[in-house]
Amino acid sequence: MTRKKDPNSISGKIRAAIANNPKLRNKLLAKDLGTTSSFVSAIRGQMRRQIIRDINAFPYVPKPELPVVPAMAMKMAIEWAATEEEEEAFQALANAQQVGGSHYKSKAIQPWDYIASNQLGYLEGNVVKYVSRWKDKGGLEDLKKAQHYLAKLIEVNQ
Repeated sequence: MTRKKDPNSISGKIRAAIANNPKLRNKLLAKDLGTTSSFVSAIRGQMRRQIIRDINAFPYVPKPELPVVPAMAMKMAIEWAATEEEEEAFQALANAQQVGGSHYKSKAIQPWDYIASNQLGYLEGNVVKYVSRWKDKGGLEDLKKAQHYLAKLIEVNQ
């Protein structure tokens, strides 16, 4: 028996807030709604599990194979033995090109793949990005940018 979710209940308000702004922090949302961040976290987990159940309800449709440029294939074979996840990420079109330089192409794992895989937010992602590229692109200025984003991250989480 499935219970109907009341949109006016606290959990309904949490679900609506998360649906409208998925990056909203549990602590801030809990404070606004007068509940605990662990309750907000539990609701968020229920929502994620429901999404996974919905996705699994559809039959598997294989993705079309993307063309691999021979130079990239050689680089993969020579430099490292890629895991299945790394290989899939490397072959994706977005990873095969870079606009404005080549400072990420030499990385074993592209910063945006790490950020997405670990579900990091905007501020955390920028810290990872600037720390990853500072030697190849912006030097000390990139480290200062990472420090600036880190200071803001600390500020919003106090």
